[in-house]
Amino acid sequence: MIDAKFLTGIGFLDGLSASDREKLAEICQIVTFKKGDKIFSRGDRGENFYIVKKGKVNLCFRISVLLADEEVVVDEKEEGDTLGWSALVGLHKLTLSAYCNEDCELIRMEGAQVLSLCGKEHHMGFVLMSNLAKVIASRMDRFQFLFEKEVERNVPSFEGKSKG
Repeated sequence: MIDAKFLTGIGFLDGLSASDREKLAEICQIVTFKKGDKIFSRGDRGENFYIVKKGKVNLCFRISVLLADEEVVVDEKEEGDTLGWSALVGLHKLTLSAYCNEDCELIRMEGAQVLSLCGKEHHMGFVLMSNLAKVIASRMDRFQFLFEKEVERNVPSFEGKSKG
């Protein structure tokens, strides 16, 4: 359990009342990580949902092409940002890996507890799932941007060709 004041001003929690944040605080814990620590790996079962309280976290995925094998940073999460949203949806399979870019404090919530609370408190569930949809849409926008940049770098120009 944490002090509910830690949950004030977090975009993912916009729309929740002070009472809602108090209920959510009961299932939250503060966890700490050192720079370079792995929080979770792509493909793992997503059991926890996180909010960055302090520090920066890189979200990455591994690319293996020919002899290259490396983690590519696709997003950086800072104070107030969320990660591990897979813990709140369907299959609970993590889509990215997360590494601390610096020493971090995260607010951790067990996904099953959040979903249970949402089932009991329907307004809270509606608000959190609406905000989660925004998080997922933002991630999709980020991937589309990265994909478009990669295509621009690697596909020959089609200038002068008709589009018909």
